[in-house]
Amino acid sequence: MRAHGAWKHRLRTAAMKNETNLPVQDICRDDKCRFGKWLHSVGLNERNRERVNTIKALHGKFHQNAGKIAQEISDGKSAVALAALDGKAFNDTSQELTSARMSWKVSG
Repeated sequence: MRAHGAWKHRLRTAAMKNETNLPVQDICRDDKCRFGKWLHSVGLNERNRERVNTIKALHGKFHQNAGKIAQEISDGKSAVALAALDGKAFNDTSQELTSARMSWKVSG
């Protein structure tokens, strides 16, 4: 999750510096980050099926939102991107993902 926090910071920095060379195609994919690669390799069994599916869905949504923000930055729409980074949709998804992951970790 630290990596996702780092990407949020990276996106904010890119928006503030008007960087337009972001790897949007990679950012929007949930199987390119380290956690996503691991998550897609997790075997599903009855004990963890629901949790894994929930976390996969939230993780995918996080990357879709991050990809949209990265595209806004790449398109030179930094103000729109910054508003989205501070927006409810992005932050709610990020928080839900973190909570679901922590709950899974705690319950084993």
